[in-house]
Amino acid sequence: MFKSSLNIQNIKVARITGSLFQMRLEIDYDMNELTESIRANGILNPLMLKKSGNEYLLIAGHRRLKAAKQIGLTTVPAVVYDKISNRDAAIKGMVDNLNRRELTPMEQAIGYRKLIDQFQFSQHELARTLGKSQSIISEYVRTIEDLPGKVIDAVTNGVITFAHARVLLRLDTDEEKLELFEMIVRDNITVDELKFIVSRQKSMDDLSKRQKELERINRIFEESSQLDKMLHGFWKKEIMLKRSRIGDRLQVDFRNGRDLVSKLERLLDILRKNKAGVK
Repeated sequence: MFKSSLNIQNIKVARITGSLFQMRLEIDYDMNELTESIRANGILNPLMLKKSGNEYLLIAGHRRLKAAKQIGLTTVPAVVYDKISNRDAAIKGMVDNLNRRELTPMEQAIGYRKLIDQFQFSQHELARTLGKSQSIISEYVRTIEDLPGKVIDAVTNGVITFAHARVLLRLDTDEEKLELFEMIVRDNITVDELKFIVSRQKSMDDLSKRQKELERINRIFEESSQLDKMLHGFWKKEIMLKRSRIGDRLQVDFRNGRDLVSKLERLLDILRKNKAGVK
């Protein structure tokens, strides 16, 4: 997939001028442990860079580079790719971060979304390339697309967990999501408690929808029954409404074309004047 061979070099920090594909959030991570490890042992896992003229773009290793700058290193070991497409470099950086478990769930979601938007990956193709299930990719992307910004910010800043956010995705409207989000923060709701609340709320919503549908069906039957009685009063069995499993139909008995036209004209006239006409 990648055309460049492995090429580890010591690269001057000053020549790393940008990031090719950044999925990390601007969060003040606790860098002490990483910084002390690099101070004591050096950078054990090389960064990944793409050559860009006389400079380099970072593919993977944002935290290692930040730690190196904090302790004053002037060079860092890096795997340099001279001939790699931006698309392949972005995938390689994502795979490296996933394997090293250096991304938060929200950063993973942002990374998946960027790969889809910037490099035209389908969710199926991205899942296959990263060795993930498509359902996971879809759910993570939905956290960016379907949750209110206030909830996304809360997950990003650690106010609620990503697991809370995934449960909130089951709700239909932003109003419902924000209402339960406020409850999570106010009452310190656990993920299991939230699942129960959402499940109960969805059951009540489904019951309400079924009730409304039954009321609509009953109203249709009532109107049809009134129309049936009205037609029977005018034509006995010559014009009837007939019902079956596959649907209702109107049956018109007529002797000739003139009789059919006459009955249809009278029927239309009655329906226009009668308040129980078909809706």
